[in-house]
Order: sequence, then C-alpha cells, then structure tokens
Amino acid sequence: GEVVPVTYTLNVVRRYFHSLASNVDWQAAPFSTEDWSKPEPVETLVRGERTVVSTQSSRLLAREPGSFTLKPTVQMVNLMVGSTSGFGFFAQQPPVEQVSITSDPLTITVKPLPPAPPEFSKAVGQFALTSKVVPTTAAPGEPVTWTLELSGTGNWPDIAGLPQREVSNDFQVVQPKSKRTMKDGALFEGTLSEDVVLVPTKAGRYTLGPVKFTYFDTKTSTYRTLSTEAVAITITAPGAQPAATNPTGPMQFSLNGPATAAPVVVNAVPPVPPENLPRDPLLGTERGFVPFRSGIFWLAATVPAAALTMLAWLWLAALRSRMRDPQRLRREAHRALTGDLVALRNSQPSTLSSHLRQWQQHSAALWEIPHAAPGAPRVHSTIIAHPSEGAADWTKLWEEADRTQHALNSPLPAEWLSRAESALQAVRVPGWPPISLFAPRNLFPFLFALVLVAMFAPVAALASDPGTDAYKRADFTAAESAWRMSYTTDPSDWTAHHNLGLALAQQERWAEATAHWTSAFLLSPRADAVRWDLALGLQRSGMAPPELVEFSRGEGRHELARYASPGEWQLVLVGASLLIAAALIVLLLKGYGRIGTWARPASLATILVAMLLAAAATFSLRTYGQLADPDVALVWKPSTLRSIPTEADTAQKTSPLSAGSIAVADKIFLGWSRLTFAGGQQGWVRTDDLIKLYR
Repeated sequence: GEVVPVTYTLNVVRRYFHSLASNVDWQAAPFSTEDWSKPEPVETLVRGERTVVSTQSSRLLAREPGSFTLKPTVQMVNLMVGSTSGFGFFAQQPPVEQVSITSDPLTITVKPLPPAPPEFSKAVGQFALTSKVVPTTAAPGEPVTWTLELSGTGNWPDIAGLPQREVSNDFQVVQPKSKRTMKDGALFEGTLSEDVVLVPTKAGRYTLGPVKFTYFDTKTSTYRTLSTEAVAITITAPGAQPAATNPTGPMQFSLNGPATAAPVVVNAVPPVPPENLPRDPLLGTERGFVPFRSGIFWLAATVPAAALTMLAWLWLAALRSRMRDPQRLRREAHRALTGDLVALRNSQPSTLSSHLRQWQQHSAALWEIPHAAPGAPRVHSTIIAHPSEGAADWTKLWEEADRTQHALNSPLPAEWLSRAESALQAVRVPGWPPISLFAPRNLFPFLFALVLVAMFAPVAALASDPGTDAYKRADFTAAESAWRMSYTTDPSDWTAHHNLGLALAQQERWAEATAHWTSAFLLSPRADAVRWDLALGLQRSGMAPPELVEFSRGEGRHELARYASPGEWQLVLVGASLLIAAALIVLLLKGYGRIGTWARPASLATILVAMLLAAAATFSLRTYGQLADPDVALVWKPSTLRSIPTEADTAQKTSPLSAGSIAVADKIFLGWSRLTFAGGQQGWVRTDDLIKLYR
C-alpha cells in the first residue's frame, strides 16, 4: 500500500548524443504505476566530460507483500557514430545510429503491515480529514449540509469510501453522494468528498460527529486515527423551547448503504459506472459529405456564383441596350406603318381621315420629325437628313394626305396606297447592335458587382444488418468483418465507421477504434453517439492529439466548428457565395428598374446573412485545419517516420512517430505512405500503421 517514488536517469556523453528516439518502455506489473514525467535533458560535467542527463520520475504501488524484481526499462536513443568528414562548407555530420538502452533490474521488498486495529480503513499513506456543517442554526424542514473530505497521498485505488457517520432519527437523510477528484496525471494523490443533506423534523439541540478515520502512516510506520471536531447545531421553532440533546437514538448512514440504524458494509471496489461504456451500434446506413480538395472547393465556391451574376448582368445590359437604342422607335414606327396601310386599304370614307392621321404620326416617328403638325417643307428637310433617296416620295405622300384631310372635295389619289407601300418598303431601319450591351451606359449601373463576386467569389434504414446481429451475439470478430466490409465499400458511411469502432473496442483495440470514431466524427460531428465514443476512445487509448481532444470537449471555437462536418462547412461557404450572387442579381434588377423598392433592403440583408455564414464556415474550416483535408490520416499505433520509403537503408534519417499523430497522406508507394504534417515536415510510414479518415 505504500507509494514509492521511482526515478529513471539516462546519461549520454554529449559528443555522441543526437536525440531521444522513443519514450521509456517499462513493464511494471504486478505494480500499479503512474505515467512517467516528461524528460528534462540537461547538460552537466561528469568526470570532466560534458554529459546529457535526462531524468524522469514516476511512483509505484504494491498491493501484496513479498520480494519482487522490477523489470528493466528500455529506451531507444539516436547516437552519432564515427567522426565528421570534410571541413568547412563541405563538412558532413557523422552518421546516426539508433541503439537500445536497457537499465539493470532492481529487487524491491514489500513488508507486510503490522497487525491492524478493527477500525482500519485499508488506507496507507498520509491523509487529512476535515468536516464542515452549514448552517449550524436552522428551523425544522430547513436542510443542513454536512460535508466530509479526505485528502492526501496514498493507495487511493484501494480506498473504498469515507467512514460512516451517525445522526439522530429526528433528521431525514438524503443519501450522500461522493466525489473523487485526482490530481492531474496522478494515480495516488487526490481528494474524496461526501455531502449529506440532513432535514430536521423537530426543534432541539444536536451534535454531529466526531468522525474517525484510521490509516497506516508510512512516515511513522504506525496506525493513526484522524478525528474531526464535534459540531453542535440548533434547530429552532417559533414559540418552542429547545429540546434535549439527542432525544432519540442515533442513526448511522454511509455512502453505499441506506439510512438505517445498523451499519452498512461498504463494497471494496465500486462498480464501473455505465457512462464509461461505449454506446450501442447504429442501424442502417448514413453517409457523410467528404470535403473537396482545396482547388476544386474554391472553384465550386466562386465559379457558379460569378457565372450566374455575369449572365444576369449581361442579360439586363442587353435589355437596357435595346431599350435605349436610338433606332428602336423608328423600327416600331416601321412596323406600325405596315398596319396603317392595311387599315387605309380597308377603311370607309368616314374613317379615312383618322387612319391618315395615324399614318402621319407613325411616319413622323419613322423620320424623327419632332414637330406636332409639320408642313411638307419640314417633312422634306427632315427626311433628307437621313441616308435615304425617297424624300421626294414621302413629301408628296404627306402633302396629299394633308389635302385629303383639310381641303374640301379633295379625295385621296387612287395610286396613293401603292406609292405609300413602295416608299415604306424602300426604307431600311438599322437593327439592334448586340455589341452595344457592353457600352458603359448599359453596364455602369452595377459595375461594382464584379468586385463583390470576386471577393466572395439517405434516410437510415431501420432493418438489422449482419454486423449488428453478430455484435448482439458477442461475436465481435464477425461484427468487425461485416462492418469493415461496409466501410470499405462506402468510406463515407459514418455509421459503419462508428460500429466498426465498437467491435474493435470490445476486443480491447482502443487505438484503432478511436481512429474509426474520429472518421465518424469528421463525417457526422453532431451525432451524440459519435461524440461520446470519440471522447471515450481518447480516454481509453491514451492517444491525445490536441485537435481531437478539443473537439471532444466542444469548448470555445470548437463548439461552433462541430455543428457541421468539414464537407458541410464547405457547402455552407458555396451556399453563401450563391446567396451573395442572388442578392446582387436582385440589386441589378432594381438598378435596371425591373422591380420595386423592396429589393435594396432585402438584398443587403441577404448579403449580410451570407457574409456571416461565410465567416462562420471559414472560421470553422480553419479550426478543423488538416482534418478538413480529404487525404488526412491518423497514425493509430507507434511507428517510425522515415526519410525514404524503405527499411533496408539503415543510414537514413528516422524519427519516432507516436500514436495519434495526424497528417495528410498525399502519396503512396509500395505499401508506404508519405505524410505531410501541419508544420511542413514530411516523411514516409507504413500504410498499415495509419487509417485514412475519409477514404
């Protein structure tokens, strides 16, 4: 039960030392141990030689007496062998060789504890016990909280709970709940606290405590008993005299027992709470969205929006150009004159005069005569200004039409209609020039649209499946095979990744399970089961990549980012770009006078919403970092990063690669994958040592 400090020291002569190649490997069974502290290499002089000294510490605990041999520790160290060749600029560093350093085994003797008193709590170490009662004066029905706290260093894994306490039967007891809090990274140093709520039913004066706790003190090698001070509390009632202390017999209670008069034996090992178990398998198939590669994504985010805006802009510019074309009225008048001549040919004497006036109005529009009632000389001079040879014919037709309308007994000449039709057929009015849509007067209303566009440029089946059936039969190997086939067939099926992780976890393959739960999380981060199992996998596997730890906690910027997967955030950014394009099109329609005044505020509000969505998507994608790359992979077991894809060349540069490392696997070569890390470092690793999270 005694906690024993362990120190590991590695000494390497400085001129040979290159780097540490691995963590300390130590099989400490049958002892319980804490994790090694981080290495702290320092340089010092040892026998006149500069030496690198790396020191790490831990603590161990033995549960049984006897003589035990501590197995040796093993650590890989990179040493520089040979000597430097060349000189000056052409000097070459000596080759580096990786060697295994092994410590000597040690023998430790664990003495049995001396005969223990009956009240011994099985605790060994140094402890402190405190008691607190709030409030000390209360009325019947008002709750009183009695807090007991045990703290210190010792064999915490063997401490079942706090000692029993006694209170009067005049109190109703709310069953206490204990809270065990361990120091970060420590297994043998912590605090156990227990709050009990007492509800008095009668007025009177009562005494709580004292509470005693007996443990073995390793400093004095004796049994010690800690005792808290007794606390007097007063329960008052209006108009009532205080009752005698403890008017009825005492009542005992403990953490794991009911509030009865008899003591309750506390279980030695509390059961594992159900919240520490993986969730159930998910039925059916649900696919996540795999993110685009960077180049394709930015094309999808900018090109459709820019193309839609440009097409709408050119269409509106063409309509504006046709509307403002100076020849438009002449073309319309030319078409109207054809109908006027047909009406004149079929007119009666009573309607002849009105049809002639329509013919004159449209003729004036054809030849751009601004006068309301021009005479023949004005008509002649205006027609001559146009590139036409029919001025004399049109002038004579105009004079004859005037005479027929205003003179007495002056009928329209019989050949007038034939001459008018011939004169109209001889007129050629220029058509609309499409190139005019690019004129500044037609494009100007929303020229800034180009700038803005450049800136922002299945339901799950409920039927059972073979993997689920095998999992329910506890045939986890068969379940693994079935779900591995499912995810291999469709890597975007996040339910297959999640369920495969469950099958692997049941086989104690927590690291590989965590990799698949990471894949499921990146495809569906909103699923409660996926979030739960990812956090559980990080806890059980010992892997702690900072990106995944933050996402499992869901705090700060990671809380926003995990509302959607990286692929979904990319779609949000594309949607925001299209929203901005739609708003710009509405503004274009308003600028060209096609819609009402509502367009401006609606478009500006839409652009604001789209910009907020784009900002959230960009922020979240930056939070995901390399996890948003479709080729990202997770190293699920300790491996070695090599400078070239081979194990034959022993002179190549190598570096240890810890489990949980995240990088982009951008190339594959004969069973090797090239990894590119966030800092730009590259190297090769066996493809079997990593799991691609999207592919």
